Parts: sequence; C-alpha cells; structure tokens
Amino acid sequence: MKKFFKILGIIVVVLLIGAAVAWFGFLKPEPPPISDADRALVNLMPLPSEMELGNGNFLINVDFGHSLKGTSNSKIEKGLERFYSRFGEITEIPIKNKEGVELVIDCKKTIKAYPSLNDDESYSLTISDSKIELSANSDTGILYGLESLLQLAKQENGDWVFPELELKDNPRFPWRGLMIDAGRHWVNKETILRNLDAMAAVKMNVLHWHLTEYQGFRVESKKFPKLHEMGSQGNFYSQEDIKEIVAYASDRGIRVIPEFDVPGHTTAWFVGHPELASAPGPYVLDSVFGILDPVMDPTRDKVYDFLDVFVGEMAELFPDEYLHIGGDEVKTAQWDANDSIQNFMKENNIEDSHELQAYFNIRLQKILKKHGKKMMGWDEIIHPDLPKDGIAVQSWRSHKSLWDAARSGNKAILSSGYYLDHKRPAAFHYSVDPMQISGAVTIDIDSTNWKGYECKLFVQGTEIDGHVYFFGEGENLRGVMNFMDSATDFTNVQLDGETMKFEAEASVGTISYELMKKADSLIGQASIAMFNIDVKGKQTGGSDMTNGEVLPKFEKIQPLTNEQQKNILGGEACQWSEMVDNRTIDSRIWPRAAVVAEKLWSPQVLTSNVDDMYRRLMVLDDDLVQMGIQHKTSGPEIVQSIVQEPYQKPLQNLVDVLQEDEFFNRMLIYEPQLYTNTPLNRIVDAARPESYVAYRFNKDVDLYLETNDPAAKERILEELRVWSKNHEQLAPALGIPEKYIEDSPLSLKELPEENSRLKEVEAHSKNLSALSELALSVLNGQSVIKNDPEMDSLFIDAGMGHGGTKLPIESGLKKLIQHNQE
Repeated sequence: MKKFFKILGIIVVVLLIGAAVAWFGFLKPEPPPISDADRALVNLMPLPSEMELGNGNFLINVDFGHSLKGTSNSKIEKGLERFYSRFGEITEIPIKNKEGVELVIDCKKTIKAYPSLNDDESYSLTISDSKIELSANSDTGILYGLESLLQLAKQENGDWVFPELELKDNPRFPWRGLMIDAGRHWVNKETILRNLDAMAAVKMNVLHWHLTEYQGFRVESKKFPKLHEMGSQGNFYSQEDIKEIVAYASDRGIRVIPEFDVPGHTTAWFVGHPELASAPGPYVLDSVFGILDPVMDPTRDKVYDFLDVFVGEMAELFPDEYLHIGGDEVKTAQWDANDSIQNFMKENNIEDSHELQAYFNIRLQKILKKHGKKMMGWDEIIHPDLPKDGIAVQSWRSHKSLWDAARSGNKAILSSGYYLDHKRPAAFHYSVDPMQISGAVTIDIDSTNWKGYECKLFVQGTEIDGHVYFFGEGENLRGVMNFMDSATDFTNVQLDGETMKFEAEASVGTISYELMKKADSLIGQASIAMFNIDVKGKQTGGSDMTNGEVLPKFEKIQPLTNEQQKNILGGEACQWSEMVDNRTIDSRIWPRAAVVAEKLWSPQVLTSNVDDMYRRLMVLDDDLVQMGIQHKTSGPEIVQSIVQEPYQKPLQNLVDVLQEDEFFNRMLIYEPQLYTNTPLNRIVDAARPESYVAYRFNKDVDLYLETNDPAAKERILEELRVWSKNHEQLAPALGIPEKYIEDSPLSLKELPEENSRLKEVEAHSKNLSALSELALSVLNGQSVIKNDPEMDSLFIDAGMGHGGTKLPIESGLKKLIQHNQE
C-alpha cells in the first residue's frame, strides 16, 4: 500500500510539474503588448503595436531640433515642417532653428512619390531623458512616427515633456480608408484637404472619393466637357484641383481612389450624354435622394467606347492602381422596359439583370486593365465570371459578403458597420472587426412546426428577393428573415388574428413588420424611419406541405483559412452626403472615424476596452480643433443663426446634450421630403451624432450610484443646476406669448422661420429641464413616487425623437430619479 501511495505521489508531482511547464511555457496567456497601466498614461490613437513606458521624461525646450540619419526626401522634409508647425501650436514653445541632436530620424529607404498598398508603414520610437530616436524602413513610417510623437507631448508641472518609452508600431491591415461622397451634396476642395490632415493624424491611408451620382458629376473632363458643365451645377473639381489634392494626400502617405459609379446612380452622366442611358432623355439632375431609375445601357458598344476614353483620361489624373466602379443598387426598370435590351439578353443567353450587370462589369474590367487599373466595386459586383486577380470587393451589406469575397479569391474591404452617416456611437463601430463575424440566427429551429415563404420587398420601385421562415405558433411564434444574403431572427411577435407584428434587425437598423396571412400568401408592410416597404410572399414550404421546399439549414459561417484571411485588406469608414454639406460634414466624420482607424491599425487584443477608447477619443476630439477640423464650429454657427443673445447660451446648452437620430430617422422632419437644395440649418444639423457631454454625464451617474463618489456627485449637481433652468431661459426665444409657452396652439406655419426651427426640439428642452429638476430633488434627499403616471409619461417622451434628434442623457437622468423611488 505504501508503494502504491508513493507511486501515486510521484504521478501527482509529475502532473503538477507538467501543468506548470505547460502554463508557463506555452499555455499561459501572453501579456498584452501594452499594459493597462501604460495605456492609461498616454493618449495615442490608434494604439501602437507594442509600447513600454519608462519612469522619466524628455524635457522640451526652445533648443529642440532634429538631425537626419539615413535617407531623406521632400515627403520627410514637408512632414517635419508640419510637425514643427503643429508642435509650436500645441506647446507654444518657439523652436529656434529646428536643427539639433535631440530628435534623430533614421529612414532606411525612401519610396516612390506615390504611396501603394504594399508599402512598409512600420516605425519604432525610443525616448530617453536626453534623446529621441525615430526609425523606419520608409518615409511613410517616419510620417506616422511624427504623428505619434505629437500625440505623446504632454504638460507636467508647467513643462512640456515626452514620456520615456520604447515603442514599435506597424498596422494590422494595409487598407484603412475614409469614403467621402461629394456627389449628392457638394464637398469643396478645402473640406477635402482638411479631412486629409485629420486622416493622416490617425494613420488612415486611403481616401475613397465618391465623385458621381444622380445629383452631380464632380470631375472636370476635357475629353467630355458636357459631363461636368451640364452635370454639376457648377460645383466640380478642376483637373488642377485633383492634382493638388492627390499630391497633398500623397505627402501624408494617403492614396486617393476615385469612384465613378456605374451602371446605376448615373443621372449626372446623362444630362450631357443621354446616349449612354437605357431610356431616352432629356435628363436633368435629380434633386431627391434614393435609389432611382437612370442606368447605363450595357448592350451598346458606343457606351464602352465612351468609357474607354473617359477611363483613360481619369487614369492620368489618379495614379492609384485601383479605380472604383461603384456597381451598387442598380435598378432594372429601364432595362426591363427597353425592347432592344431585352432582345440582346435573349440573343446572348443572359438570364437576368444580375447577369447583364456582370456582362457590363466584365467588359469594363478589360477597359480598366487596358489603362493599368484594377477594378474595385461594392459587393454587388461579385460574380463567378469576373477574374479574381486584381479585383477588390467593398462589402457594405454584411460581413458575410466580405467573407464570401475573400473565400472566392477576391481582395475584400469591409464597410458594413463602419457607415458614419448611420450616426451610430463610437462604441458600436469599435465593436466591428473584419475578422470577427457574429452569428445572425440564434433561435432554436423547430423542424416539426414551420412555414417558409418566398418574399419580395418593394423599396422605392426596387425589388429585393428573400425568404421568411416562421417556427412554432401562438406565443412561441418566432422566425428568421433572410434578405440580401443576410439572415437575422426575431422573437417578439405580436398576434392579432391572422396579423403578425414583429421587429427584425438589419445592417440599416430596426425594421418593423406588419404582415397578414391569407391562405398560402403573406402580404403587408415593413417600415424603417420614413420608408414604407411593401411585402408580398407565397408559401413554398412547411411542415404542413408534402411537396414544398425542404427546411434550409441556416448557414453556419465557417472560419476563413489563413490564405483566405490574407484577402481581407482592411476597411473603410463611409460618409454619404444626403444629410451633410461643407459646414456639417466634419462633425459627422470626426472624431468617430478615428475609432475605425484604430480598429484597422492596432492589434486586435488592444481594441476591446471601450472606456479607454472613449478617454482617448475625447482628447483627440479637442486635438482635431487645433488641426483645423471644423467638427466643433458648425454647431455654434447654426445656433447663432437661429437665435440672438441672450438665447444662444441656453440653446447651445441644449444642443450639447442632443444627438442626431440614428440612420435615416431625421428625414421624418422634412415635408414632403429632403431635396438637394433643402437648407441644412436646423437644430439637428447643429447637434452631433454623439454627445460627449451626455456620455460624461451618464458615466458620472453610473460612478456615483455604484460608489457614491463625491466628485462625480458634484459634477452631476453642477450640470443639473444649469439644465433645470435652461428651458425657462430659452422659452421666450420661441416667440410664443407667455400663456402659450406650456401648450401652444400655434402651428409651425404661423411661427417665424427661426422659431419653427426651435419649436422642433421644444419637447427636448422641456424634458431636459423637468428631468433635471426631478433629479436635483432626488439628490437633495427627496423621494419620488414609483409608477407615477405623469413621471412615466415624461420618461417615455424624453426617450423619443424630436426634430430629428434624441436626448441621450435621458438614461442617466432616469437612473438618478428611479434610484430613490418609493
């Protein structure tokens, strides 16, 4: 027995030793490349690949200067000029001669003037108490190192210093872009240039420039001058402007990729050249927004002859290897109504419109290749007959299309989840990763009790095919929507006889459905924001059918192989311009685009701490002002155009805690609809997509309620004292007699213009003050009655949208009030 226990003891010791070796040798989780303690002490965005802080600082003084080691060129010299200019603005230290031994710059190799996809963008930075060494394999790396150095400068005890550190950095993805739409609303050259400065600051390296639309053709063409003369209303970039912008971007390590959207989104082409269209002209520029009918004729050789000459001209202006052809949202109405096109399809065995568009794209791809360009397009261009090599697919509909493109051998870029014009918070964009795809269907599939319907959605004349599946019955009824190659489930079904109401999530937001079963048919409507969508379906399968379709196996997304992962190049944040102009576009892009930049640059393991992201984002929000970005100036300008003193301050207080409603919800305020010439000068335009005043307040509320932190309480009280009196101070600006302030019978049409703009958010103004007053009472020790109908009604109204805006501090105020309910 003793021998047995001895052997057992030896086995246990061996197992423990083995476990220890495994843990410390190869199973122990690797520490993050930047410790939590170190990242909390810097404001870098994006975070570098590796960094370790020392204990001291490098003191900055007027004798600060640099010396060059290795190679140099004009790009580095211009980068240093920008560095010293911004450095002086940040620190207010007058650098004497900019030459010295404090900053040693070692560029191993300079690259050609124009950046490319495969450039080495890595750099390293070493800061001691007496010297700074910046080393890179290319001039682009030197530029990025200088941007990081600017972000590292900080003030301690009245002195400006750099922290001692060792830093190594390189991007996770080579494609980190920002798409700016200049087609719908005109975006002038100065706006593009300053946004390039902001892009460079956060190491974005691709400007995707959307240049043609239903509403405008924005590039000067000397080969076909009618394109810009008749298709732009005078708002276009001259060829000299384009050369200036391309050079400006190149100096900052940024590639410029133009997009000429074809064969749809093409009204502006047809104003001067109706012979390109699938339906006879004449054409005028569209003044409304949406998915419209005009589309090129893919069956005529003259269209390709035209595009051949045009692409050749544009290839000389834009040196990048990629040219974006758009290819999205092609309506087929003109193709369907054109007998010549229909005959062409029959003669060439082209089955449907998707095949016809593929025919167009194949011919266009050959034209691009002839002129030394690779094709890039939105994910609708994916087709087996298109060559895999040299085509990049930009996925806007879902992660699935991104991964499908990568699996098929195409290069792929993600934009789904990075649409800035959807006005989602920075935290949402931070949760989106090209290499992570979340399962869309989570419900249990009941194969014993189901019905399947083949359905069509009719959206502004466009048909979208898909399927709807229902499982169970009664209170247990649930289902799956499958449209645009994206499946999502729903469980919140409300039944009223044969009518079903439910909501399902999509990439564009929450869609509400109201459908009715009639025999084997399904009819009804869906709605999102201002859009109503007709739904028609016919049962094609189910547990009650003997010859129907088999219940599909809802696709489980398989991981990409290592080779397929290499096809994912990165992503792009997208800013479409239906609801922005030159004055407001900066406020919709920045600083949220920096979150996408970090997601695409920094190691994945470092991009999950949302609180730390917001800490650094709000520092960047202030730094962008110093760079000349106008994201904080447009709001006050609009406020000043709406009210005079003394009402500007209370209106600005209100605007600071509002944010633009998500997706297209703000379009509900336009009657009958938004046009290209509709002034963007309302409260919703003064607000931003995310209120950082509200974010800080809500965080303080959580901190106070969890820890009773006295400093957080004092900050809360300071805000509440202002907000509780704010409506009283603002109300006279409405221009309404005093007796009507609480409940005015006047219609908006009876009010002056400035008051009608203010009236749109009057409910928010009232709710802000009423909730703040209640919260003050609670913090002063008073209790409130639980389930008070009047207070519940106030909460409901405060959570609603008004004037295209929302009141995000409602959640924090509600927590404070409900914390002390009886």
